[in-house]
Amino acid sequence: MSGNANNLMYNYDKLDNDTREQIFTDIYDDSEWLISLVENILFVTRFEDGTVTLNMSDQLIDEVIAEALKHINRKSCEHKIHVDCGKELLLVKMDARLIIQVIINIVDNAIKYTQEGSDIYIKARKEGRYVIISIEDNGAGIPDDMKENVFDTFFTCNNEIADNRRSLGLGLSLCKTIINAHGSELELRDNTPHGCIFEFKLQLSEVHLNE
Repeated sequence: MSGNANNLMYNYDKLDNDTREQIFTDIYDDSEWLISLVENILFVTRFEDGTVTLNMSDQLIDEVIAEALKHINRKSCEHKIHVDCGKELLLVKMDARLIIQVIINIVDNAIKYTQEGSDIYIKARKEGRYVIISIEDNGAGIPDDMKENVFDTFFTCNNEIADNRRSLGLGLSLCKTIINAHGSELELRDNTPHGCIFEFKLQLSEVHLNE
């Protein structure tokens, strides 16, 4: 970001419009990546030292998903994101801020590892006393020998560590920690015919809403 900004400062008049636009885009993308990285590191650190306290409240799951989508990476425009929460209003007990972060991280992960034009589905359905939330993509999927490690801190599907710009392997690890703190599990399974499904459940609130 510093190098690109320096280039614009001292060579702006020498650059054509397309080059300037590309540099501005690169700066924006890098800043979004850095913001996400810092947020994830802060969350992981707070969970590890026990300073995170869940702020539980009753939330409509469709509103939580809508809020998460406002913060999804700019590149989501290259993918088709579909939301299906059914017709029934689902009131769920959760720490909304943290569950929003979970949805952001998993969708961003799907965007990173699927080709342009791929479909991403965010679904919510009632099952007994719980709401099941799933995030599905139709990408290449994750090899079986890597599935058990995808929630490990600093693990990526390319098994690259540290300064990989695509991912530092923090997002899914943080998601698992947050979902565990809600008394649930974050599960991964294969989509059909290909792709990934990340799924977790949250408890329904005692007060139920009907249309």
